[in-house]
Amino acid sequence: MGDFMSQGSNILKMLIGIVILVIGIVWYVPKEFNGLGFLGDLLTLLGGTIGLFLLFVGLIVAWMGYDDYKMDAEMAKEEKKEEK
Repeated sequence: MGDFMSQGSNILKMLIGIVILVIGIVWYVPKEFNGLGFLGDLLTLLGGTIGLFLLFVGLIVAWMGYDDYKMDAEMAKEEKKEEK
């Protein structure tokens, strides 16, 4: 019974996701095609967030590199201890 409920729940989530996806697509369809026509707003939003996105991605990549550097130094120290 629990497996059936789990499948039903998953199907419901997929249907809700599809409905939200369709609403999102219609939101940006031009007015000429009976949509809401917010494509210009989407482009403005994307233009304004690309720099912020790159800033955070760069920060994460630099942090991962520093963490790898620190881990390599720690592992080299451990190897020296094991040799002695």
